[in-house]
Amino acid sequence: MRRAPSLRMIFVALVVSLAGPFHFGYQLLITNPAQRAFIRFFNDTLDSELHITASDSTLDKIWSFIVAVLFLGALVGSFSIRLIADKIGRKRGLYLSLGIGVVSATASLANKIFFFTFQIPSVLLYSCSRITVGYSTSLSLGLSALFLSESSPKECRGSIGMIIGMCVQLGILTGSILAMPQIFGTVQLWHMIYVAEIVMMITFLTFLPLLPETPGYLVQRGVLEAAKKSLMFYFNCNDEAAEVHLIHIKEEQKLLEDSHTMVDVMKAASLRRKTFVGIVVILAMSFSGITVINAYAVELLRSTGLTSLQASLANVAAVVSSMVVDKFGRRPLLLIAFSGCLICNVLIFSLLLYKVLGWILIAIVCLFTVFVAIGPGPLCYFITAELVGQSARSGAQSWASVAQMLSRFLTVIMFLPMKNSLGESWSYLLLFVLPIIVAIIFLYYHLPETKCRTAYEVSTCLFFKIFSYLSFKYHRSRSLFLHQSREYTDTQILGQTL
Repeated sequence: MRRAPSLRMIFVALVVSLAGPFHFGYQLLITNPAQRAFIRFFNDTLDSELHITASDSTLDKIWSFIVAVLFLGALVGSFSIRLIADKIGRKRGLYLSLGIGVVSATASLANKIFFFTFQIPSVLLYSCSRITVGYSTSLSLGLSALFLSESSPKECRGSIGMIIGMCVQLGILTGSILAMPQIFGTVQLWHMIYVAEIVMMITFLTFLPLLPETPGYLVQRGVLEAAKKSLMFYFNCNDEAAEVHLIHIKEEQKLLEDSHTMVDVMKAASLRRKTFVGIVVILAMSFSGITVINAYAVELLRSTGLTSLQASLANVAAVVSSMVVDKFGRRPLLLIAFSGCLICNVLIFSLLLYKVLGWILIAIVCLFTVFVAIGPGPLCYFITAELVGQSARSGAQSWASVAQMLSRFLTVIMFLPMKNSLGESWSYLLLFVLPIIVAIIFLYYHLPETKCRTAYEVSTCLFFKIFSYLSFKYHRSRSLFLHQSREYTDTQILGQTL
């Protein structure tokens, strides 16, 4: 039975999401509208610090790598999620990720304020800070999904999980506004983008001490009294109700065996299957084109004849579509959204061939972003956590994060070289149409509904789905065999008669 989350739970979700996932979205887009300012700054510093004169194509390659290296750091962070989540806890893990984020943003800021900081070239220092920022954002994304999945009642888990995706979109929106050339996206002011981020991180960091550790993690560690108090806080219930919830959590953890590492998740067939379904959702999200639109949308739209201001404003408008409620099931929402993304990608491919159609292209890009925002945008951050149980959740979430960051890294680093050699339209077709087609077909047959279900109920649903499919295949094969046998027998009888 679906019910609305309490105001306390909404507050918890906002604090956790704004402290972590918000900054992932923020970092995704700040390099987009301010791209020219960053490239010009690095061109100047290469000349003044290293006495290197770089061509435009060389600068594009350097910039493409700097943009993509964020996901390289995020990939490393993905492998740390389970270790940190299980060793120091979800809450203290968020402290760690935010602390690394503040230090990394400070290092990025130092590039502008102090040229040749500590005798380190600005390009190298900024690239290193992008790697550590990626590590921080990846860690915060994975831990936030775990934190909210374990601390919210299953009846409103979808609504709470949606807040993660909404805050990522809010971060994208905030980054796209602050990084516009008319605000901080200039050679003189780009460092203010990082000043604003540091202020926001420290602000939300102050709210985290108000939140207790998740009940799921506390039960896993055997701290039952603290787990009961945590349940009373998050579920807003009395002592007796907390006892009942505590029993349910303990029973679910017993049913789903001991804690699983990332390797264990891949070894167990059931866990591997469910984790792979979550990974397909993430891969489809990354190869839908949203990563490239976030990273290069201004450049992409500028190629249709729009000015930098028009392209930046279009990019801002495209992300004001994340106000989604948990009204539909996960399965129909994902299938409908990915189908819409596929149609939009085909239209974007067609329109990129005709550069005079700039404003029509903007409308399609905005529609595409709406489809991403109502489905895979928020769902990809917690669908894997819903598919598996408490014991395997951190390991599965780590694999999901690895898939997300690796796919984003590949799409960002591949797009500009492909664009320069094949053109925007054909690059878009090759990278972002075929993967969605494959994903839609796969998810149609393999994605179970997870809304308002425990991991054990999802496992049961998935088992019967597979059993029904195998039963159907068996009966179909048997019917075909009997039909062919009858035909063969009739042929023999006819031959003997003749």
